[in-house]
Amino acid sequence: MVSIGLRNELRKPDKAGSSLSYNWQTWYTQVVAAADIVNAANPDILIFLSGLDFDTTLSPIPGAGDLGAGKKFQKSSFKYADKLVLELHNYQNSATSCDSIKSGLNNNGFKAQDASAVNQFPVLLTEFGFSQADSSYNGVYASCLRKIIPEWKSGWMVWVLSGSYYIRSGTQDFEEVWGLLNHQWSDWRSTSAINALKQMIDASLK
Repeated sequence: MVSIGLRNELRKPDKAGSSLSYNWQTWYTQVVAAADIVNAANPDILIFLSGLDFDTTLSPIPGAGDLGAGKKFQKSSFKYADKLVLELHNYQNSATSCDSIKSGLNNNGFKAQDASAVNQFPVLLTEFGFSQADSSYNGVYASCLRKIIPEWKSGWMVWVLSGSYYIRSGTQDFEEVWGLLNHQWSDWRSTSAINALKQMIDASLK
């Protein structure tokens, strides 16, 4: 099955005083228009809907909450509802309990997977990650996600594979310590972290 994400990490306008609106009403208008175009071009493709605040929240969607001016997202209004997927990113690296991570993910969109949700959708964690240069893989954040995401039968993707960049933030040959690969892209940066990730892969495939 082929899928497409409409927009990665919707963010507030950088320009101070911009007339562009950054709210759920604008999100709805733009997302629906884009989804309609994609579905018309290819009715078989899965369409991933990204949330606000760097795609960390889709909180009003599962419960069909007010998006502003009485507008609500109703899955039943889409003729291609079975092709819609919600995607979220999460970087709660400083979390001190798995319960807080679970609560945050649920409140920000994973409730859409519950049978009680007004709008039921599959939800994927399309970005999570942490430093591969230390023992972060043993921390609360990484350990919790390795446990709960497979339990929730959700798909997931890690940020990031690349171990370095040609240039980033003005720096040539930038070191990416979150990269699963080392600086030369020739081997894993941390075999221990990869072995832990393999456990998540195995649990997800069960």
